[in-house]
Amino acid sequence: MIKKIKVHLFTLPRWFATPLFAAPAILGGLLAGGMTLNSWIGVIAAVLIMAGGHSFNSFLDYSWTGLDKGKLEDRSAEKDYAGGQSVIATGLVSEREVAINASVWYLLSLIPLIYLAVNVGWPILLVGVIGMLMTFWYAKAKFNWTHELALGVASGPMPMLMGMFATTVSPPWVTGLLASVPFFILPAFIGLSIDEWPDAEANLKKGVKSVSYKVWEYGVSLEWYVSSWALFLCLYHVFLIAIGILAPLSAIAFIVWPFIMVFLVFLKRDFRKWAGITVFTGVTYPVLLVLGQFLGSLT
Repeated sequence: MIKKIKVHLFTLPRWFATPLFAAPAILGGLLAGGMTLNSWIGVIAAVLIMAGGHSFNSFLDYSWTGLDKGKLEDRSAEKDYAGGQSVIATGLVSEREVAINASVWYLLSLIPLIYLAVNVGWPILLVGVIGMLMTFWYAKAKFNWTHELALGVASGPMPMLMGMFATTVSPPWVTGLLASVPFFILPAFIGLSIDEWPDAEANLKKGVKSVSYKVWEYGVSLEWYVSSWALFLCLYHVFLIAIGILAPLSAIAFIVWPFIMVFLVFLKRDFRKWAGITVFTGVTYPVLLVLGQFLGSLT
């Protein structure tokens, strides 16, 4: 019973990814005029949608796409930092229980969304509902070459716009979309390639189609691929500073990358261990970016 409660409250929502979704929502509030109580309520809504999306992904990858179904060697690999890939296959929870869990998170997110729609403006409700639907696109995106695009939109533009529209009904949304690109790249091209690496052999047999899987299939160096996207992300970050969207102090986030470069080397030694360390280190990038932006706005 305790294990089942843990699965429902912690494993399925995958709270480790909270910074990836909360950070762009906070940045959206900062860019829309500054964080207010409504802005923070918008952040809560974004995180609850994230929890529901992750939970639904566990359900969909088992019941809809079948990626988490089958013998151990035929399904997605278990990751220490995620843990939601085999909860149904191993019998910890049923398909119905996971579907209910996911629905509850989405219903909880409607509470702050409806409050904001009444007190700020209706666009926030539209953004929130679209955010909820993203997980269904993401599930099928693994089979139609939009895998990275689906995850990037869900983790970048959507929470960014939630933070903005929670703050004001008429935010500078174009600026927000430009500022959301780093939050798009980090999980969709850097994180996803590492996350899908141990899944590739099993999932390619089931017909998946995405660049992340092809990195494994074609024998491309994972270290080179990740490093190249990291370089592009840093250059784009500098571009945002140069055009005045991000504060110069947001560059403190760059301190993360030397550590990640070192950790990538050790992937060859123990992939599961160092992949987890790399992922958790990468999660600090958006946190430091937003912290730098906040501190920079004070000067």
